[in-house]
Amino acid sequence: MDPVFTPLRGEDRENKARANKAAGYRCSQQISCSFADDLGEDLERLIRLGMPFGSGMGRGQVCGCVVGAMLVLGLRFAPSSVADKAARKVLTRKQNAFLHAFEERHGSIICRELTGHARQSGPAEAGGSFFANSCIGLMVSASHLVEDLLQEEAEAAAAEQTQEAQA
Repeated sequence: MDPVFTPLRGEDRENKARANKAAGYRCSQQISCSFADDLGEDLERLIRLGMPFGSGMGRGQVCGCVVGAMLVLGLRFAPSSVADKAARKVLTRKQNAFLHAFEERHGSIICRELTGHARQSGPAEAGGSFFANSCIGLMVSASHLVEDLLQEEAEAAAAEQTQEAQA
């Protein structure tokens, strides 16, 4: 039985992230799984999707927190048809807003630059990490940024409904 995952939402995200990390969840999973309910997605599916992206795909490349956020934004805003240009623009706007804000806060989206650690010379042990840095702050920051983007969308939709009701 898998350990219980606690979404990085609301208060005390740092302790939630530490508990999830201790249970074995990777940074990418912590972000994508935190929004399972918002997305109407199965937690197990998001756990599986996010697994290979931790520690910058195990190579110090794009930060797993960023990849997890892109999974959330894609599942929420990507159109089901590549021809839906209006929806693609919304996704691009949300994606760019996240990337800009994350990079502005942290200076990069590259795992090894964020952690200051390069890949070690051997493969990581099972369940291990190539990096000594726990990335807790990055997880907390990314969860806030994604939550803000989803909240903006919800507020815009509510405002649009109010305008339609008044018309």
